[in-house]
Amino acid sequence: MANLWRLTRNDHARRVYDALKRVGVTATRMYEYVAPAAEEVSRNPPDGVTVEAEEPHSLTRVECPALPEHRDDETVLVAREGTGSGGEVLGYLFVSPAPTIRVHPLEADLSFDGAYVRRVFVHPHARNRGVATALVARTRTLAHEWGLATVHALVALDNRPSQWTFDANGFERRRVHAYLRLFGYRRHTVSEV
Repeated sequence: MANLWRLTRNDHARRVYDALKRVGVTATRMYEYVAPAAEEVSRNPPDGVTVEAEEPHSLTRVECPALPEHRDDETVLVAREGTGSGGEVLGYLFVSPAPTIRVHPLEADLSFDGAYVRRVFVHPHARNRGVATALVARTRTLAHEWGLATVHALVALDNRPSQWTFDANGFERRRVHAYLRLFGYRRHTVSEV
């Protein structure tokens, strides 16, 4: 599956997946990643980039296209070029201390014993510079500030770029969540890695 992500992680594949889902067919497999919260993580943002928590109302949908999916209990971490809120948004993610999260690809509510990270995104022109790595590293310190012991994330098995980011930040694969819906038939399984 080394380069499968190049075939499945694009707009065409997304449209096929969405069309099948609309008629009642969907399947996904996701790794559950876990890392300890940390007082300090040695992953600094690239030179000239800041990573800070921001209020959702301070962002536009152009800067953060996933904004409509933001939940009230989530914090938005934003990577910007330069300092302050005037710099260009290079990437963002959502992180929540909530123990139960709706995971749409699995069509299920899952509970975690720590913070949960989702919607990691870096604009294409800013990729491969360490922006996603810095964003994910910041979630570990944020979880520590919240008094939580761990940080969790779910990453699709075909999403190699996200896997590389979590691997680089000390996250370990703990479980595989598999889900299949074929019209009326549904099956969700969890297995250890």
